[in-house]
Amino acid sequence: MSCPILHTSGTVLLVGAGPASSAVIQSVAAYADTIVAADGGFQSAWTASLNVALVVGDMDSQVDLPAAQAIAKIDDQETTDFEKCLRVCAADIFLGVGFLGGRLDHQLAAFSALLKEPRPVVLIDEDQLVFVVPAQFQMELDAHSPLGFYPMLPVQVTLRGVKWPLDDVEMRPTGQIATSNMSNGELLHVQVDGPGLLAIMPACHLPRVLDALRN
Repeated sequence: MSCPILHTSGTVLLVGAGPASSAVIQSVAAYADTIVAADGGFQSAWTASLNVALVVGDMDSQVDLPAAQAIAKIDDQETTDFEKCLRVCAADIFLGVGFLGGRLDHQLAAFSALLKEPRPVVLIDEDQLVFVVPAQFQMELDAHSPLGFYPMLPVQVTLRGVKWPLDDVEMRPTGQIATSNMSNGELLHVQVDGPGLLAIMPACHLPRVLDALRN
């Protein structure tokens, strides 16, 4: 189905309908140039006093949108509203609030969407952030910062700057994983041979993560 494309050269915040306080939405919105709501996420964005550029989805969660609100109604039932947002937004990088927590099946569907999206996407909640590690990733972290790396697909990984490093090791969901790790105060360096490795960090590291993903 043909639908409008939202063009922006910066960072887009996608607001979902999952658990997210107005305080978290507002704090993450400070790093975004444009706000897009995934269907029912409009209510969360509206409550947080954000100016929503576009509402995207099948609109099955909408009650009464403002008359002037721009929408992209997509009736496709094979994709989630999160995926629909990614489809219609031509942006450099995405932030997502309201996609972690809540229903586990919705969260797993969001992780699946991350693996299929070539552009950087960072999902954030009150405590943590999650993103797919690119082929080369590095950033400065203080010692003892908790970190987790989970392979959604089989990937070959080198992991340095952590208490338990890995050197060109195959990671897979049924084999080697690297959850419950922590930084050792050195430069965090991750090398991976393809998309499939989720990085999980405290939400307070969002500014550094964005800088690293943009470089």
